[in-house]
Amino acid sequence: MMKEGIAAAVFSCMLLSGCSKADSGKQAVSSPAHEKPAQGSEGQTPYYDGLIEEYQRLLAEDPNNLAVLIALGNANYNSGRWKEAVASYRRALGIDPRNSDVRTDMGTAYRNMGMSDRALAEYRTALEHDPGNQNARYNMGIVYAYDKRDYQAAIHVWEDVLRVSPNYPQSDRMRACITTFKKVLKEGP
Repeated sequence: MMKEGIAAAVFSCMLLSGCSKADSGKQAVSSPAHEKPAQGSEGQTPYYDGLIEEYQRLLAEDPNNLAVLIALGNANYNSGRWKEAVASYRRALGIDPRNSDVRTDMGTAYRNMGMSDRALAEYRTALEHDPGNQNARYNMGIVYAYDKRDYQAAIHVWEDVLRVSPNYPQSDRMRACITTFKKVLKEGP
C-alpha cells in the first residue's frame, strides 16, 4: 500500500511538471528554447525537413559553419531525430567544445535516446565550462528524478537552481516536484 502511495505521488508530480520521459517526444525536456517547438505564421510547427535540407546544403558549402551546425542540431532535436541531433552537436562541439548550451541540448538528446548516464555526463561537462548554466542543472534534475529515481539528488540540484534563479522558467514545476519528492522520501519505501 505504501509503494502505491509513493508511485501515485511521483506520478502526480510528473503530470504536474510535464517532464516525464513519456512526454519526451517532440517537446522533450531541455532548455527553455526547446521546450516548445516554434510556431509558423499560421500556427503550424516549422517544416523541419525543409530546414534540415537547407542546413545540410549550407554545410556542404561551409562544413565548419558553427551557427549552421547548431541550427541543424536544433532542427533535428525539435523534430525528435535524436541521433542526428547528437551528430550535429558533436560536430559543433568539435569547433567550440566549451559551448555549454549545445552540450546541454546534446545531453538531453542522449536522455531522450534512453542514455541517462551519458546525458548526466554531458550536463556535468557543460557545468564545468559554464557553472552558471541553469538549464544544464534543471535537466540534470530531470534525469535524477525520472530516470534514476534518485529524488534526493534531484531535490539538491533543483534547490541549487532555485537558489540562484528563483524565477527560472520552470521554477513552479521544480518547487512542486521538490515538495512531492520530499514527502516521498519522508514516507520511505
